[in-house]
Amino acid sequence: MADLDYTNIAGSPFQPYVATQIEKRKALLNNDYRSSSELNWLSNKNVWIRVSSGANVKYGNMSYQGLQGDELSKKYILQGGLLNHLPGADIYSLRSGIGPDGAYGIGGTDFGLTPMPGMTNISIKTGGKLGTLKETTIDFVCHNMEQLNIMEALYMKLGFGLLVEWGHTYYIDNKTEKIENVPQPLPFYGIHTKEELMGAITTHRKLHSGNYDASWGTIKNFTYSLSKNGTFKCQVQLVGAGDILESLKINISGDYSGSAPTDSELSGSVYPVVSDSNKSMLNKALYYIYSKDVINGENISFKIETTPEYLSSIEPFLGNLNYWLGDSWENNTELERKGYHYRLINEPGIHDNTDGDIDTKVPPILYPSSFFGRLIMDYEVSGEEEANTTDITKPGLAQVYITLGHLLLLIMSNGMLFQRNDGEGQDKQRPYIYVDVNPETNRCYTFQNHCSLDPSICLIGSAQLPFGITSQTFEDIKTNFNWFDNDGTGGRFMYTMVNVNWVAGIIKKWSANDTKGNVYFVDLVKDILDGISKACGGYNEFRIVPDDDSRCVRILDDRRTTGPGMLIPNYTEIPVLGKKSIVYDFSYTSKIAPNTAAMIVVAAQAQPYGVQGTENALAFSHLNKGLYNRLDTVVVDSGTESNKEANINSNVIERYVELRDFIKEIYNGEGGADAISDPKEANKILDQNETSSSVNATLVKEALPTALKTLYFELIDEATKIDPNFANTEYATALQNSYNESLKWLQNSKAEDLVSRLGNNKTLSDSKSYKYLVADLISGPGSVGNYPNRFYKSPNKYFDSDIENAWEAYIDKIFVNSKSNF
Repeated sequence: MADLDYTNIAGSPFQPYVATQIEKRKALLNNDYRSSSELNWLSNKNVWIRVSSGANVKYGNMSYQGLQGDELSKKYILQGGLLNHLPGADIYSLRSGIGPDGAYGIGGTDFGLTPMPGMTNISIKTGGKLGTLKETTIDFVCHNMEQLNIMEALYMKLGFGLLVEWGHTYYIDNKTEKIENVPQPLPFYGIHTKEELMGAITTHRKLHSGNYDASWGTIKNFTYSLSKNGTFKCQVQLVGAGDILESLKINISGDYSGSAPTDSELSGSVYPVVSDSNKSMLNKALYYIYSKDVINGENISFKIETTPEYLSSIEPFLGNLNYWLGDSWENNTELERKGYHYRLINEPGIHDNTDGDIDTKVPPILYPSSFFGRLIMDYEVSGEEEANTTDITKPGLAQVYITLGHLLLLIMSNGMLFQRNDGEGQDKQRPYIYVDVNPETNRCYTFQNHCSLDPSICLIGSAQLPFGITSQTFEDIKTNFNWFDNDGTGGRFMYTMVNVNWVAGIIKKWSANDTKGNVYFVDLVKDILDGISKACGGYNEFRIVPDDDSRCVRILDDRRTTGPGMLIPNYTEIPVLGKKSIVYDFSYTSKIAPNTAAMIVVAAQAQPYGVQGTENALAFSHLNKGLYNRLDTVVVDSGTESNKEANINSNVIERYVELRDFIKEIYNGEGGADAISDPKEANKILDQNETSSSVNATLVKEALPTALKTLYFELIDEATKIDPNFANTEYATALQNSYNESLKWLQNSKAEDLVSRLGNNKTLSDSKSYKYLVADLISGPGSVGNYPNRFYKSPNKYFDSDIENAWEAYIDKIFVNSKSNF
């Protein structure tokens, strides 16, 4: 995925034409000698604004004779007062003179020759519950009642649309590098669909090097007041398409023939997907997908269904989107085959690469049968004893999963608004607002052992299970639902397998919380995203983002960071000071919140002593590196010293065992590193053999893996004290891989060879020599036979050499003594 511009990655760079324009402006400002046109750009640059109404007059409306259709709107475009338009022509000019089409006299002369209506102010900002909506406020003035009547019909009808265009009067053209003036506005009244309008706006942005922009907004509210001088001060408020999300009800009633059980079957069911299956069209769709072959059918322990027959059977539930599934997949338009990618909706030519500024094509849904398939897995979310596995009144039925992308399309088709022009059929209808579900470009943060710990919510096919656990179930999920990508660009989270019964439960919850039983899009989808993140460890921070430029809802992961193998974009620098500065104003303030300040105070302890065991402060201790507070050198919490050893050898091990066994149970897994039953007993065995003249090599081999595991967790504990986020770093993955390699080496080595490796270290009076052998396994000499290589030296696999000193410091800190020489 070479083109980061088309992903959902937070922090992606500017579009190329924007970055180029910034560089052109910086270069011009830095010139010592400037031409007359450049001086004109520097001193006379201003803004132009045009507002056009989307209201048409119906034929037969006698209030506006001769101005039916869009003719009235054309004659009353707000720009420089009002523009003048002659019927049948596409030419607009500024008004002048006196009369009905002049600058004075519009609306009669009862109060003398009053001026034409005109804008007095405009503001464009972001707002809304999600903070991503484009909000526009327009102020204009009318000078008599007739003008107010006309402007009210065109600009003050709630729910109607207005096009606001603006730009620079003088600008630098990216291609010619010449100073141009006044970008040409859009031929708005020759455009017939919103998708066509979005595409035209994007084309104009590029054509004018980012010095043109426009916004199509819906009239949300308006006010007008009569002034003492007889004029009417008017204000109109516009919002982007995303505003509807906050009030969009998705549990719409409807019917699919034969898709839901009878009322008698519903009574007593413990499954919301069953008990609420008649509540809405979305519920019925979820019920059909859940119930097929599960209720009153065969007992299924594990099944992945991606056959053309199954896919064709669910087509009716995507009918409003006109999707073709199964063998008819290629009959879909490019928009459907590419998952409503937000850039396709507003950028003509992107899919056929006809625009010279576009470098790559947007990839399609590569595996449509998996994307629309389903997974059946026999996992008892109730935690009770297995009951009749075909009885909907008792726990024990198999769980059914579909991809997140498929679920979002079901919500679109069965719970959203659609629009079409007069005379068009259902096959021509278009969503009022789209949802981008393209799995190739929607990526999220992930790491090597990322997995779901709650199958009642979701499952993901990540790189591998933790602790070396192997599972055919997991491998089947990973193979069929391509969540993980080896290119390092993150997980394809649209392939997250979502439990449909859990989704039905969320719908039930929100319906019960609302006095009218309504369920809203934002509430439902946000709960789904939050639940997925929580089930997978809470590492992702998903956010719903309505993109007004494409009328498309996007989902971003704010935790998405550049990982290994991922391209690092060339960020655009915007100087705030100096000759190259293009900034009009800026401010910089440093402030610490009270709660954060308290933690930093605790962290401000003596270096190199540091804060001992205080979890509340470790993240900030690096702020005082190289300094210490002379009178308060060390702070310890109440349980640090007394519980340190117990925490290492008991709590950590118990948590490890519990988590490992739970994951094995979920995925029917096998293997994984053995639990540490008694580290003290292992040390005792090592001590006895170390002081004995006759070493029992067999017992030593049995004890060494236990010592390895003990050290492994000690290293993790020490690393976490230094970096609280250690578990989420590539270092944790490298340590685990090193541990797995070392354990394998121990298990495959002869007992006598292991004992001989201890060498002169047998002079130690306790098990430290054995621990040093283990420590050396992990930090690795990389020189003896098949001994594991140093993990930080292995190319393209673990760390670089800069980590060596850190690991040696961990080992020294744990064992006090200096590192052993092997």
